[in-house]
Amino acid sequence: MRRMDCALCALLSFAAAAATPTITGVTAQQRYPWNGKVDISYTVTGDIAAEAKQKAVFTSLQVTAIDMVANSTNTATQLSGDLSLKSGTHTIVWDMNAEGLTFKSSNVVFNVSCETTPATYCVIDLSGGANATSYPVTYLSEPPSGGFNVNEYKTTKLVLRRIEAGTFIMGDDQNDESHRVILTKPFFCGLFEVTQKQYELVTGTNPCSSSSYGIGDTYPVHSVIYTLIRGNSNGTKWPSSSAVDSWSFMGKLRTSTGLDFDLPTDAQWEYACRADTTTTYSYGNSANGNYMWYSRNSFSGTHPVGSKIANPWGLYDMHGNVFEICLDRYGALTFGTDPKGGDSGAYRVIRGGCWSFSADSCTSFFRGGDDQSSGYDHNGFRLVRTLPE
Repeated sequence: MRRMDCALCALLSFAAAAATPTITGVTAQQRYPWNGKVDISYTVTGDIAAEAKQKAVFTSLQVTAIDMVANSTNTATQLSGDLSLKSGTHTIVWDMNAEGLTFKSSNVVFNVSCETTPATYCVIDLSGGANATSYPVTYLSEPPSGGFNVNEYKTTKLVLRRIEAGTFIMGDDQNDESHRVILTKPFFCGLFEVTQKQYELVTGTNPCSSSSYGIGDTYPVHSVIYTLIRGNSNGTKWPSSSAVDSWSFMGKLRTSTGLDFDLPTDAQWEYACRADTTTTYSYGNSANGNYMWYSRNSFSGTHPVGSKIANPWGLYDMHGNVFEICLDRYGALTFGTDPKGGDSGAYRVIRGGCWSFSADSCTSFFRGGDDQSSGYDHNGFRLVRTLPE
Protein backbone atom coordinates (compact mmCIF):
# COMPACT_ATOMS: atom_id res chain seq x y z
CA MET A 1 0.00 0.00 0.00
CA ARG A 2 1.11 3.55 -0.69
CA ARG A 3 0.36 6.09 2.03
CA MET A 4 -1.14 9.41 1.00
CA ASP A 5 -0.90 12.67 2.91
CA CYS A 6 -4.02 13.58 4.87
CA ALA A 7 -5.37 16.55 6.79
CA LEU A 8 -7.63 16.93 9.80
CA CYS A 9 -10.80 18.90 9.36
CA ALA A 10 -13.78 19.40 11.67
CA LEU A 11 -16.22 21.84 10.11
CA LEU A 12 -18.76 21.63 12.90
CA SER A 13 -20.87 24.77 13.15
CA PHE A 14 -21.22 24.28 16.90
CA ALA A 15 -20.17 26.76 19.56
CA ALA A 16 -16.66 26.28 20.89
CA ALA A 17 -16.65 24.50 24.21
CA ALA A 18 -14.75 21.74 25.99
CA ALA A 19 -17.43 19.17 25.15
CA THR A 20 -17.93 20.26 21.53
CA PRO A 21 -17.84 17.22 19.22
CA THR A 22 -14.79 17.01 16.96
CA ILE A 23 -13.45 14.85 14.15
CA THR A 24 -9.78 13.96 14.52
CA GLY A 25 -7.31 11.22 13.65
CA VAL A 26 -8.03 11.29 9.94
CA THR A 27 -5.87 8.82 7.95
CA ALA A 28 -6.10 7.89 4.28
CA GLN A 29 -4.44 5.22 2.14
CA GLN A 30 -5.05 4.61 -1.52
CA ARG A 31 -4.71 0.94 -2.35
CA TYR A 32 -1.57 0.24 -4.34
CA PRO A 33 -1.09 -0.41 -7.16
CA TRP A 34 -3.42 2.49 -7.83
CA ASN A 35 -6.90 1.05 -8.14
CA GLY A 36 -8.94 4.11 -7.27
CA LYS A 37 -10.09 2.91 -3.83
CA VAL A 38 -9.06 4.86 -0.73
CA ASP A 39 -9.35 3.51 2.81
CA ILE A 40 -10.13 6.36 5.22
CA SER A 41 -10.49 6.28 8.99
CA TYR A 42 -11.49 9.04 11.39
CA THR A 43 -12.40 9.42 15.04
CA VAL A 44 -15.43 11.27 16.39
CA THR A 45 -15.14 12.59 19.92
CA GLY A 46 -18.40 13.64 21.56
CA ASP A 47 -22.02 13.12 20.58
CA ILE A 48 -22.67 14.88 17.29
CA ALA A 49 -26.27 13.62 17.17
CA ALA A 50 -27.07 15.11 20.58
CA GLU A 51 -25.38 18.37 19.64
CA ALA A 52 -27.27 18.50 16.36
CA LYS A 53 -30.55 18.05 18.22
CA GLN A 54 -29.74 21.00 20.48
CA LYS A 55 -28.64 23.17 17.56
CA ALA A 56 -31.54 22.02 15.34
CA VAL A 57 -29.35 21.14 12.37
CA PHE A 58 -29.05 18.30 9.91
CA THR A 59 -25.63 16.67 9.85
CA SER A 60 -23.88 14.81 7.06
CA LEU A 61 -20.47 13.29 6.59
CA GLN A 62 -18.41 14.99 3.90
CA VAL A 63 -15.16 13.70 2.46
CA THR A 64 -13.08 15.73 0.00
CA ALA A 65 -9.80 15.19 -1.80
CA ILE A 66 -7.47 18.01 -2.82
CA ASP A 67 -4.89 17.17 -5.49
CA MET A 68 -2.08 19.60 -4.68
CA VAL A 69 -0.39 18.88 -8.01
CA ALA A 70 -3.39 19.37 -10.29
CA ASN A 71 -4.88 22.07 -8.00
CA SER A 72 -8.30 20.40 -8.02
CA THR A 73 -10.84 19.58 -5.31
CA ASN A 74 -13.37 16.75 -5.43
CA THR A 75 -16.16 15.82 -3.02
CA ALA A 76 -16.94 12.15 -2.48
CA THR A 77 -20.24 10.62 -3.54
CA GLN A 78 -19.20 6.95 -3.83
CA LEU A 79 -18.66 6.06 -0.16
CA SER A 80 -19.23 2.78 1.66
CA GLY A 81 -18.46 1.31 5.05
CA ASP A 82 -19.11 2.74 8.51
CA LEU A 83 -20.47 6.15 7.45
CA SER A 84 -21.17 7.22 11.03
CA LEU A 85 -20.97 10.42 13.05
CA LYS A 86 -21.35 8.58 16.35
CA SER A 87 -18.60 8.70 18.93
CA GLY A 88 -15.74 6.33 18.09
CA THR A 89 -13.40 5.40 15.24
CA HIS A 90 -14.88 4.64 11.83
CA THR A 91 -13.48 3.24 8.58
CA ILE A 92 -14.89 3.96 5.14
CA VAL A 93 -13.94 3.36 1.52
CA TRP A 94 -14.04 5.94 -1.24
CA ASP A 95 -14.33 4.44 -4.71
CA MET A 96 -12.89 7.23 -6.81
CA ASN A 97 -12.94 5.14 -9.99
CA ALA A 98 -16.73 4.97 -9.72
CA GLU A 99 -16.73 8.75 -9.93
CA GLY A 100 -14.34 8.83 -12.85
CA LEU A 101 -11.45 10.19 -10.75
CA THR A 102 -7.86 9.07 -11.26
CA PHE A 103 -5.71 10.41 -8.43
CA LYS A 104 -2.40 8.61 -8.87
CA SER A 105 -0.41 10.91 -6.67
CA SER A 106 1.10 10.94 -3.21
CA ASN A 107 0.38 14.62 -2.89
CA VAL A 108 -3.34 14.44 -2.09
CA VAL A 109 -4.99 15.86 1.02
CA PHE A 110 -8.12 14.12 2.33
CA ASN A 111 -10.53 16.03 4.56
CA VAL A 112 -13.28 14.48 6.68
CA SER A 113 -15.85 16.88 8.07
CA CYS A 114 -19.35 17.15 9.46
CA GLU A 115 -21.44 19.52 7.39
CA THR A 116 -24.45 21.11 9.06
CA THR A 117 -27.61 22.62 7.60
CA PRO A 118 -30.21 24.46 9.73
CA ALA A 119 -33.59 22.76 9.96
CA THR A 120 -36.65 24.77 8.93
CA TYR A 121 -39.24 22.92 11.01
CA CYS A 122 -39.26 21.20 14.38
CA VAL A 123 -41.94 18.57 15.08
CA ILE A 124 -42.72 17.20 18.54
CA ASP A 125 -44.59 13.89 18.69
CA LEU A 126 -46.94 14.07 21.68
CA SER A 127 -48.84 10.87 20.91
CA GLY A 128 -47.39 9.11 23.97
CA GLY A 129 -49.53 11.30 26.18
CA ALA A 130 -49.02 12.69 29.66
CA ASN A 131 -47.36 9.52 31.00
CA ALA A 132 -44.75 9.26 28.25
CA THR A 133 -41.13 9.45 29.39
CA SER A 134 -40.09 11.09 26.14
CA TYR A 135 -41.52 12.88 23.14
CA PRO A 136 -39.59 12.24 19.91
CA VAL A 137 -38.39 15.41 18.19
CA THR A 138 -37.69 15.46 14.47
CA TYR A 139 -36.51 18.17 12.12
CA LEU A 140 -37.66 18.83 8.56
CA SER A 141 -36.36 21.02 5.77
CA GLU A 142 -39.78 21.41 4.18
CA PRO A 143 -43.44 20.61 4.96
CA PRO A 144 -44.66 17.04 4.44
CA SER A 145 -46.89 16.09 1.55
CA GLY A 146 -50.23 17.71 2.28
CA GLY A 147 -48.70 20.44 4.45
CA PHE A 148 -48.99 21.12 8.16
CA ASN A 149 -52.49 22.59 8.25
CA VAL A 150 -54.12 19.24 9.03
CA ASN A 151 -55.41 17.77 12.27
CA GLU A 152 -52.30 15.65 12.92
CA TYR A 153 -50.17 18.75 13.52
CA LYS A 154 -52.82 20.34 15.71
CA THR A 155 -53.35 17.33 17.99
CA THR A 156 -50.80 14.52 18.38
CA LYS A 157 -47.94 16.50 16.86
CA LEU A 158 -46.81 20.04 17.51
CA VAL A 159 -44.89 21.89 14.79
CA LEU A 160 -42.66 24.97 15.00
CA ARG A 161 -40.97 26.97 12.26
CA ARG A 162 -37.47 28.44 12.36
CA ILE A 163 -37.37 32.25 12.50
CA GLU A 164 -33.98 33.77 11.70
CA ALA A 165 -32.38 36.43 13.88
CA GLY A 166 -32.92 40.00 12.72
CA THR A 167 -33.74 43.63 13.43
CA PHE A 168 -37.07 45.48 13.46
CA ILE A 169 -38.84 48.55 14.85
CA MET A 170 -41.05 47.52 17.76
CA GLY A 171 -44.32 49.27 18.55
CA ASP A 172 -46.85 51.33 16.60
CA ASP A 173 -44.47 54.10 15.42
CA GLN A 174 -42.47 52.48 12.64
CA ASN A 175 -40.48 55.70 12.13
CA ASP A 176 -39.10 55.78 15.67
CA GLU A 177 -35.52 54.48 15.43
CA SER A 178 -35.26 54.51 19.24
CA HIS A 179 -37.62 51.52 19.19
CA ARG A 180 -35.19 49.38 17.20
CA VAL A 181 -34.81 45.83 18.50
CA ILE A 182 -32.01 43.44 17.59
CA LEU A 183 -32.69 39.73 18.06
CA THR A 184 -29.32 37.98 17.91
CA LYS A 185 -30.60 34.41 18.13
CA PRO A 186 -32.85 32.48 15.76
CA PHE A 187 -35.82 30.73 17.33
CA PHE A 188 -38.48 28.20 16.50
CA CYS A 189 -42.03 29.51 16.74
CA GLY A 190 -45.23 27.46 16.83
CA LEU A 191 -47.12 27.42 13.53
CA PHE A 192 -50.32 27.31 15.56
CA GLU A 193 -51.49 28.33 19.00
CA VAL A 194 -51.22 25.37 21.37
CA THR A 195 -54.45 23.40 21.08
CA GLN A 196 -56.57 21.76 23.75
CA LYS A 197 -55.53 18.29 22.62
CA GLN A 198 -51.82 19.16 22.70
CA TYR A 199 -52.14 20.70 26.15
CA GLU A 200 -54.03 17.65 27.42
CA LEU A 201 -51.47 15.22 25.98
CA VAL A 202 -48.70 16.99 27.88
CA THR A 203 -50.45 17.71 31.18
CA GLY A 204 -53.33 15.23 31.31
CA THR A 205 -55.82 18.06 31.83
CA ASN A 206 -57.85 20.51 29.77
CA PRO A 207 -58.60 23.84 31.47
CA CYS A 208 -61.30 24.54 28.86
CA SER A 209 -63.50 21.56 29.78
CA SER A 210 -66.14 23.65 31.59
CA SER A 211 -66.09 26.62 29.22
CA SER A 212 -68.61 27.38 26.49
CA TYR A 213 -66.20 29.44 24.38
CA GLY A 214 -64.99 26.74 22.02
CA ILE A 215 -64.33 23.12 22.95
CA GLY A 216 -62.51 20.67 20.70
CA ASP A 217 -59.20 19.01 20.02
CA THR A 218 -58.08 21.55 17.42
CA TYR A 219 -59.37 24.63 19.24
CA PRO A 220 -56.76 26.75 21.01
CA VAL A 221 -56.39 26.02 24.69
CA HIS A 222 -57.87 28.93 26.64
CA SER A 223 -58.62 29.81 30.24
CA VAL A 224 -54.97 28.90 30.82
CA ILE A 225 -52.66 30.98 33.02
CA TYR A 226 -48.98 31.85 33.11
CA THR A 227 -48.36 29.86 36.28
CA LEU A 228 -49.84 26.69 34.76
CA ILE A 229 -47.71 27.14 31.67
CA ARG A 230 -44.40 27.81 33.51
CA GLY A 231 -45.06 27.17 37.22
CA ASN A 232 -45.72 29.33 40.26
CA SER A 233 -42.23 29.14 41.80
CA ASN A 234 -39.20 29.00 39.49
CA GLY A 235 -41.47 29.75 36.58
CA THR A 236 -42.30 33.24 37.81
CA LYS A 237 -38.69 34.46 38.03
CA TRP A 238 -38.25 35.61 34.45
CA PRO A 239 -36.27 37.66 33.42
CA SER A 240 -33.73 36.84 36.15
CA SER A 241 -34.08 33.12 35.40
CA SER A 242 -35.43 31.04 32.51
CA ALA A 243 -36.15 28.06 34.78
CA VAL A 244 -39.62 26.52 34.99
CA ASP A 245 -41.33 24.27 37.52
CA SER A 246 -41.10 20.57 36.62
CA TRP A 247 -44.85 19.97 37.00
CA SER A 248 -45.85 22.80 34.64
CA PHE A 249 -46.63 22.45 30.93
CA MET A 250 -43.16 23.75 29.98
CA GLY A 251 -41.51 21.65 32.69
CA LYS A 252 -43.05 18.43 31.42
CA LEU A 253 -42.31 19.32 27.80
CA ARG A 254 -38.68 20.14 28.59
CA THR A 255 -38.21 16.90 30.53
CA SER A 256 -39.78 14.79 27.78
CA THR A 257 -37.86 16.37 24.91
CA GLY A 258 -34.58 17.46 26.50
CA LEU A 259 -35.07 20.87 24.86
CA ASP A 260 -35.74 24.27 26.41
CA PHE A 261 -39.14 25.23 25.00
CA ASP A 262 -40.79 28.32 26.42
CA LEU A 263 -43.14 31.23 25.83
CA PRO A 264 -41.94 33.96 23.45
CA THR A 265 -40.56 37.20 24.76
CA ASP A 266 -42.59 40.30 23.96
CA ALA A 267 -40.06 41.21 21.25
CA GLN A 268 -39.93 37.72 19.75
CA TRP A 269 -43.71 37.65 19.50
CA GLU A 270 -43.97 40.96 17.64
CA TYR A 271 -41.05 40.09 15.36
CA ALA A 272 -42.71 36.80 14.42
CA CYS A 273 -46.11 38.46 13.99
CA ARG A 274 -44.82 41.25 11.76
CA ALA A 275 -42.91 38.82 9.57
CA ASP A 276 -40.78 41.58 8.08
CA THR A 277 -43.72 43.94 7.58
CA THR A 278 -44.27 47.47 8.94
CA THR A 279 -48.04 47.72 8.49
CA THR A 280 -50.74 47.75 11.17
CA TYR A 281 -51.36 44.06 10.61
CA SER A 282 -48.96 41.62 8.98
CA TYR A 283 -51.21 41.59 5.90
CA GLY A 284 -51.93 45.35 5.59
CA ASN A 285 -53.32 48.41 7.35
CA SER A 286 -57.03 47.58 7.48
CA ALA A 287 -58.91 44.93 9.47
CA ASN A 288 -59.69 41.88 7.36
CA GLY A 289 -61.75 38.97 8.63
CA ASN A 290 -60.02 36.58 6.24
CA TYR A 291 -56.96 36.75 8.48
CA MET A 292 -58.36 36.79 12.00
CA TRP A 293 -61.15 35.86 14.37
CA TYR A 294 -62.28 38.91 16.34
CA SER A 295 -65.47 40.35 17.82
CA ARG A 296 -67.17 41.05 14.47
CA ASN A 297 -66.89 37.56 13.00
CA SER A 298 -66.19 35.09 15.81
CA PHE A 299 -69.80 34.40 16.90
CA SER A 300 -68.72 34.76 20.55
CA GLY A 301 -66.14 32.02 20.77
CA THR A 302 -62.80 30.60 19.66
CA HIS A 303 -62.30 28.63 16.44
CA PRO A 304 -60.03 25.77 15.35
CA VAL A 305 -56.46 26.96 14.84
CA GLY A 306 -55.27 27.47 11.28
CA SER A 307 -58.74 28.28 9.88
CA LYS A 308 -57.68 31.77 8.75
CA ILE A 309 -54.90 32.84 6.35
CA ALA A 310 -51.37 32.62 7.80
CA ASN A 311 -48.99 35.58 8.05
CA PRO A 312 -46.09 35.95 5.54
CA TRP A 313 -43.92 33.56 7.58
CA GLY A 314 -46.57 30.86 7.63
CA LEU A 315 -47.71 31.41 11.24
CA TYR A 316 -51.44 31.09 11.85
CA ASP A 317 -53.69 33.11 14.18
CA MET A 318 -51.07 35.72 15.05
CA HIS A 319 -54.05 38.08 14.80
CA GLY A 320 -57.15 37.16 16.81
CA ASN A 321 -58.66 33.89 18.10
CA VAL A 322 -56.99 34.02 21.57
CA PHE A 323 -54.61 36.44 23.23
CA GLU A 324 -51.16 34.85 23.53
CA ILE A 325 -49.30 35.04 26.83
CA CYS A 326 -45.65 36.15 26.64
CA LEU A 327 -42.72 35.86 29.03
CA ASP A 328 -42.28 39.57 29.78
CA ARG A 329 -43.84 41.42 32.66
CA TYR A 330 -46.31 44.03 31.46
CA GLY A 331 -44.93 47.56 31.50
CA ALA A 332 -43.17 50.02 29.26
CA LEU A 333 -41.72 48.61 26.05
CA THR A 334 -38.03 47.71 26.23
CA PHE A 335 -35.78 47.92 23.20
CA GLY A 336 -32.18 47.26 22.20
CA THR A 337 -30.57 43.84 21.94
CA ASP A 338 -32.63 40.79 22.97
CA PRO A 339 -34.89 42.74 25.39
CA LYS A 340 -36.50 40.79 28.21
CA GLY A 341 -38.88 43.35 29.70
CA GLY A 342 -38.93 44.81 33.20
CA ASP A 343 -37.95 43.12 36.45
CA SER A 344 -41.20 43.79 38.32
CA GLY A 345 -44.93 43.88 37.80
CA ALA A 346 -47.90 41.67 38.64
CA TYR A 347 -49.02 41.23 35.03
CA ARG A 348 -47.61 39.45 32.00
CA VAL A 349 -47.84 40.71 28.43
CA ILE A 350 -50.57 39.29 26.19
CA ARG A 351 -50.48 39.74 22.43
CA GLY A 352 -52.48 39.32 19.23
CA GLY A 353 -56.04 40.14 20.23
CA CYS A 354 -58.85 37.63 20.53
CA TRP A 355 -62.30 36.52 19.54
CA SER A 356 -64.11 38.85 21.96
CA PHE A 357 -62.10 42.06 21.35
CA SER A 358 -62.21 44.57 18.50
CA ALA A 359 -59.82 44.59 15.55
CA ASP A 360 -57.77 47.32 17.24
CA SER A 361 -56.50 44.74 19.73
CA CYS A 362 -55.41 42.36 16.96
CA THR A 363 -52.71 44.58 15.45
CA SER A 364 -49.06 43.60 15.29
CA PHE A 365 -48.20 46.08 18.05
CA PHE A 366 -51.11 45.97 20.52
CA ARG A 367 -50.10 44.89 24.02
CA GLY A 368 -52.24 43.99 26.98
CA GLY A 369 -51.54 42.69 30.46
CA ASP A 370 -53.14 39.93 32.54
CA ASP A 371 -52.23 38.65 35.98
CA GLN A 372 -50.48 35.32 36.39
CA SER A 373 -53.09 33.47 38.41
CA SER A 374 -56.53 34.10 36.85
CA GLY A 375 -57.70 32.14 33.82
CA TYR A 376 -59.63 34.05 31.16
CA ASP A 377 -61.58 32.53 28.29
CA HIS A 378 -59.67 34.69 25.80
CA ASN A 379 -56.09 33.75 26.81
CA GLY A 380 -53.94 31.04 25.23
CA PHE A 381 -50.30 30.73 24.18
CA ARG A 382 -47.83 29.78 21.48
CA LEU A 383 -44.63 27.78 21.87
CA VAL A 384 -41.10 28.94 21.01
CA ARG A 385 -37.57 27.65 21.42
CA THR A 386 -34.64 30.06 21.26
CA LEU A 387 -31.56 28.65 19.55
CA PRO A 388 -27.91 29.46 20.22
CA GLU A 389 -26.61 32.59 18.54
